[in-house]
Amino acid sequence: MSTETYIEIPTYDSGIWTTTAFQTKDQFKTFILSIFKEPGKYEFDDTSLHFNSEARKFRALGLYCTAPSGSKDFIHYWDGEKLKCRRGVLFRSGDKSWYITRDYYMWLNFLRINDKEKKKFDFPQVRDVQYHMALYELLAELHHQHCAILKKRQIASSYFHAAKLINQLWFEETPILKIGAGLKDYINEKGTWKFLNEYRSFLNEHTAWYRPFNPGGMFMWQQQIEAVLPGTNRKVMKGLKGTLQGVTFEKDATSGVGGPCTYFFHEEAGIAPKMGETVEYLFPALQSGDITTGMFIAAGSVGDLDQCQPLKLMIEKPTANNIYAVYTNLLDEKGTWGYSGLFIPEQWSMPPYIDEYGNSKVEEALEALNNKFEKWKKDLSPENYQLRISQHPRNIAEAFAF
Repeated sequence: MSTETYIEIPTYDSGIWTTTAFQTKDQFKTFILSIFKEPGKYEFDDTSLHFNSEARKFRALGLYCTAPSGSKDFIHYWDGEKLKCRRGVLFRSGDKSWYITRDYYMWLNFLRINDKEKKKFDFPQVRDVQYHMALYELLAELHHQHCAILKKRQIASSYFHAAKLINQLWFEETPILKIGAGLKDYINEKGTWKFLNEYRSFLNEHTAWYRPFNPGGMFMWQQQIEAVLPGTNRKVMKGLKGTLQGVTFEKDATSGVGGPCTYFFHEEAGIAPKMGETVEYLFPALQSGDITTGMFIAAGSVGDLDQCQPLKLMIEKPTANNIYAVYTNLLDEKGTWGYSGLFIPEQWSMPPYIDEYGNSKVEEALEALNNKFEKWKKDLSPENYQLRISQHPRNIAEAFAF
């Protein structure tokens, strides 16, 4: 009988660093389910100030580690942070626990975004809505299922999912990563690939995790570099060998979906009328027999009704589409309970209704939204009113109602 530990996670508890071991995958999955709630109910306290402590350090000092390069303390620091970026971090405060997933931890601390509120590049702020999305995707992976996310606009979803791909590419051996969209402008130098380039540049300049790429241009990266074997003239390619490929479906809904895949992120999934066909060809690449070996993530806001039908089906019928389902009362305005893919409504993390620790003030946000919607209903035509609320939905029915 194996006594090997499934995962051992760096743990912060009231100022003291230890580790927490989960002996089995089921034990870890049960724990994550026990802390999975919804924005407004996570009860972040001042412990959340430690979620992004490395970003705060960089913001203050302009660097991460003050120890001399190559010194014992330098190596210890960067090895420790790499471990957190691979296993995540567990934070405890009294009887409360929060698990910051590996990709969310790296995003908060080592990847900067163009913050439109601050009008400059800065690290993401702690928000319970992105914490919730990260836990949802982890649960989907632990259950060997895929992700469908119907979201309000402006929650930095593209930045977050670009960080998820970067995390794998930086630290794991041979991941096969793909990002796709219905139109190339969603993922090229005008879209998400721009974020990937910004991340790569920042990491290579400011961390000890320098990663060369060959090729390293638009829509194809591989983490490797040409090297000469010592004492010979033989040239070889060395590196973790992970690949990141961009694919578009403007001409062919199945372009680039063949072959094995670790993560496939479908950008702007609410404006993807061919996505249903795409996933039927893609899912075999994420399976080995009856075993799920990769994960598909579709995230987007609603476009025209005829363009969002595939996402609508995944959200409303998750089980039939092998999407991880959550039990929610956000199906309609009546508060009907049922299962759906992940829905992120306007009232979650809606500025200014967010407290100092990153918790959503959901009731206050809803009151403000209800007042705003009443005014829109009086001032706008029925068509424009419906279009506007579909971009700021309080429930799933509002998002898809036309």
